[in-house]
Amino acid sequence: MHPSAAIVLLLLMYACGGRAQETFTVMSYNIENAFDTIHDAGKNDLEYCADGERKWSTSRLYKKLKGVSKVIAAADEKRPLDLIGLCEVENDTVMEYLTHRTPLSNMGYQYVMTQSDDERGIDVALLYSPFTFHPIEIQQIKPNIHKHTTRDILHVAGTLANHDTLDVYVLHLPSKRGGSEAQNLSMSICQQLKANTDSVRQHRQHPNLLIMGDFNAETRSPQLKLLTRSHHLIDRTARLTPGTYKYQGEWSTLDHILTHTTTLSHQQTRILNLPFLMETDKTNGGEKPYRTYLGPIYQGGISDHLPVVTRFTLQH
Repeated sequence: MHPSAAIVLLLLMYACGGRAQETFTVMSYNIENAFDTIHDAGKNDLEYCADGERKWSTSRLYKKLKGVSKVIAAADEKRPLDLIGLCEVENDTVMEYLTHRTPLSNMGYQYVMTQSDDERGIDVALLYSPFTFHPIEIQQIKPNIHKHTTRDILHVAGTLANHDTLDVYVLHLPSKRGGSEAQNLSMSICQQLKANTDSVRQHRQHPNLLIMGDFNAETRSPQLKLLTRSHHLIDRTARLTPGTYKYQGEWSTLDHILTHTTTLSHQQTRILNLPFLMETDKTNGGEKPYRTYLGPIYQGGISDHLPVVTRFTLQH
């Protein structure tokens, strides 16, 4: 059977409510500065405009987004991914291009995203298959931090094929740059997130939580410990190697998928380091993510992060 025909068959089966969906697969991916080429008033995005210093262009954006679509397609050879959390997406223009002007246009994905006060104008988004996840409530959680602007948290509650509710959070915490001040900002945001998940747990008879994104922190950080210890959330990336991000020759896992759920039984979590996502690290040895830019120099890769993929079994 031709691959496209197989995908159509799968989607028809999901749409008809069949029990063929035994698995539910989630990806978290920071796609590194996915900007359009138009300046947004009040945002520090000039370097990624058509006449900016990086010489960003529509063709370069299309190449990046086609690469992202290739990653999404390659993440599971048997069936389309159900949820994809994306970080560093500028706006709806970028998401419309991704969902309608790449090979993903044949897969029926829909999306929701934040519109935050981040000074560069980057946001988070959730791609979802409407055949396996049906949003019933969308919330944009604005960080309550004074004199600072950063990305909002996206909260999407939706129903699964077994009619259970899954509360999904996509976040991109502040960079490590700034030392203790940056960590305090991240902790403040995580405390706000914890308060929100506390509320969900009180109102849901059987709460199912999934939190994913770029935490800019590793498993043993105070931010992750606050979340995992409070709700018995499991960090599915805790023991994965070598990591999702490489800086000055050192790997670290900054991208995480946290879960507390009875409706989804964990099968496997992996860091997707497919050959086309990697390049030789000529300075430090080994390999590193094949990124779009190295400083101001255009490289042509997809991202400086690697995606994390978790596969579950859906409990009927």
